[in-house]
Amino acid sequence: MQEFSQASSVKFTDDLISIAPASFADCVDIRPFSLQHKLPSHPLFQLENLVELAKRLPAGQREYVFAKQEFGSHDDLNQYRHAAENDELSTEELINAIEHQNVVIVLRNVESDPVYGEFVNDCLDSLAKFVEPAAGQISGRESFIFVSPPNAYTPYHWDPEQNFFMQVRGRKQMAVYDVSDRSIISEEALEKYYSQGQLITKCDEQLFDNYQLFDMNPGDGVYVPVTAPHWVKTLDEVSVSVSINFRTPSSIRRDRVFRFNQMLRKIGLRPSAVSPRADRWTELTKVSVLELPAKIKKVLGK
Repeated sequence: MQEFSQASSVKFTDDLISIAPASFADCVDIRPFSLQHKLPSHPLFQLENLVELAKRLPAGQREYVFAKQEFGSHDDLNQYRHAAENDELSTEELINAIEHQNVVIVLRNVESDPVYGEFVNDCLDSLAKFVEPAAGQISGRESFIFVSPPNAYTPYHWDPEQNFFMQVRGRKQMAVYDVSDRSIISEEALEKYYSQGQLITKCDEQLFDNYQLFDMNPGDGVYVPVTAPHWVKTLDEVSVSVSINFRTPSSIRRDRVFRFNQMLRKIGLRPSAVSPRADRWTELTKVSVLELPAKIKKVLGK
């Protein structure tokens, strides 16, 4: 196994992740697109180093869970039955458990680790020249790593961040739904998600096949727009994937406009649908109204 003192000395290059600037400018907040990367050969993503990272992270940032292997469209995200405590397992035992005991390792917010935090920042810094001209300043940087057994899946759900999802080891399929199709995900569902944290993870069975499917081999990735419903499935071998998430001014505006619209709906009004980038003048006005108390407090506090 490569020591982390050695791994941390490896410098990332500007082209670690390759995206076409025009693809991001055209697709941000609207539709997914494919990308390529050079992570499979990097020492940080070898299984031995990932297991050591798992043991180094605080308990709240790691999960060892039994994977769900029956596929279906209507899941409530309680699909995981947590595995027994695995911290005492040796590196070899834990790697063996991934495949032969059907254990998934989920590592959350790995940007908090000095070594992996450098990786996350290097990736996003190198992408900023493409992302920020189209979407504004990057904020809310975070990353999750998934080590999964064969034939496991993450069911239909959506996330509040921009997401570069990259396949490092093994093969995976990702199905991404049209973020603007309100027959798949309604305005009310998004309002409840942003205002109450209520994640509705059901898709009408008649619409469940209305996705764009990405077949990912090591070195492949997908950009997933904010709140675009998706599901992911590993194929016939152990899989390692990394998700690099971030926020932009448009994703922050969407958050605030959905919260504002939920308040309007509670008093009997029917707000119009939120635009992909929440940049219409009515939406900008709603954002300004929500931000006003904080601005007043800041002025008075001076």
